[in-house]
Amino acid sequence: MSQRSNMQPDVTREQLLRAAADLILAQGLQAVTLDAIARRAGVTKEDLQHHFQTKPILLDALFDDATQRFAAAVAAEMEKDPDARGRGTRAYLRVTVSAPADDGDAHVMRSLIGLMLSDPEVRELWSSIWDEAREAQLSPEEQASPELTLCRLAIDGLWMSDLLEHRTVSSQTRAAVIQRIEELTRK
Repeated sequence: MSQRSNMQPDVTREQLLRAAADLILAQGLQAVTLDAIARRAGVTKEDLQHHFQTKPILLDALFDDATQRFAAAVAAEMEKDPDARGRGTRAYLRVTVSAPADDGDAHVMRSLIGLMLSDPEVRELWSSIWDEAREAQLSPEEQASPELTLCRLAIDGLWMSDLLEHRTVSSQTRAAVIQRIEELTRK
């Protein structure tokens, strides 16, 4: 193992996850190898395999890391909101629409969405992780509410549009949609 990996294992792990996401986005999952990820991250393949023995293990870690980051951001937003009705949905809205499309986490999410759309196994993994995170964040009443479900589906549409850099909605209309969703969570 390189001296760099010994001294900063968390930094190396993060570099490996970012390198994997970058390569998947640029080349597609099938073209990405452990060797390519190691080169992109600036570590040896042995260093990579110290953290992730196989490509599927690395992909699982990439999904887990992205989900944990997102869930932590939603939980932090929920703590700031004194109104219990729709709290989880509002937090989901705020976190989802606040990240610029070019930030690192959005970049990772774009890579994962591409995988999810093209690979049934990845889609199943993502669905189970996402379902668990949603259940932890939403009260039973919020999960059962058709209005709040509609809001979350609209938020997902905004998120997907942002991640795919699909800009057919003006910034003014987008802001009005976000405001309307927020209002609906309070009814």
